[in-house]
Amino acid sequence: MNTEPENAMAYDAGPRDAEGWKLHADGTRVHRYTCTIHDGEGCDGHCGPTPADPVEETVDGDEDADWIVNQVGPRKVGGRYYNGYWGQEYEVLKIDDNPDSWGPWEITVRWDDGRETTHCTGWDPKRDRVIAQPPQPDVTIVSIGRLHNGVEGEYADVLQRATIALDLSRNFRDPHVRADLRQLTAHDQVVRDTVMDTPGVREVLAATALQVLGYLAGPTAAPLTVVTQCAGGRHRAATTAMALRAVVAGDVEQAAAYGLADAAAQFAGRDLVVELVHRDLDKDVVAR
Repeated sequence: MNTEPENAMAYDAGPRDAEGWKLHADGTRVHRYTCTIHDGEGCDGHCGPTPADPVEETVDGDEDADWIVNQVGPRKVGGRYYNGYWGQEYEVLKIDDNPDSWGPWEITVRWDDGRETTHCTGWDPKRDRVIAQPPQPDVTIVSIGRLHNGVEGEYADVLQRATIALDLSRNFRDPHVRADLRQLTAHDQVVRDTVMDTPGVREVLAATALQVLGYLAGPTAAPLTVVTQCAGGRHRAATTAMALRAVVAGDVEQAAAYGLADAAAQFAGRDLVVELVHRDLDKDVVAR
């Protein structure tokens, strides 16, 4: 049986586990992507330091979410940071906590020489540092589940400080009632389609976009917080928050996937800084 990993390099010699993955000296697996620093040229596969706090490969629910937060550290999309291991600065282009790859998260960056790479090297507070955080958002969109309103953290009281709040928990059918959707989330296309095809959802979001425009037209500039709420925060709230983010960011192409291209066109060219936060999307399903 061939246990060689797909991204193995011919000259990448070293100890391997039963599945063929190369191992660090401490027995943990080497980063499974092709080298993101040297593009596979003259590299032994160690494309960065071992994450500061390695965990078992399969972790679920809150444990997984907390670990990802620690791995990402202070990094945010649009920010610039210094990697102490490589002695280079980079800009964060994307942070994905549900990638189509082996791991639970990955980060895409642009180095100073223009290369763009994707990896999952954790933040090292001893060697890494923040160069510049991204600008403060003009609009922050937060999805939450009312069944988690007892949580602690930065967004525990977000409903109390919301500029606009949408309660989707009563008027719109909960995908949770369908057994085939219960364990899925807004990361899954079938869930997004189900939510957006619910009568009335697009109209509510288009009206919310008009509300945002109204607030932005006010004589006093102030950041806005838009909250979308459902029961568990995994289906309706998260999907509508994703759709609103595309609209308010003026991303007509992405908004079209939600049937909201016309709403997004009103924001095109405004160059608003829009932050999307899912407070409860990755929490476990609540039995009810």
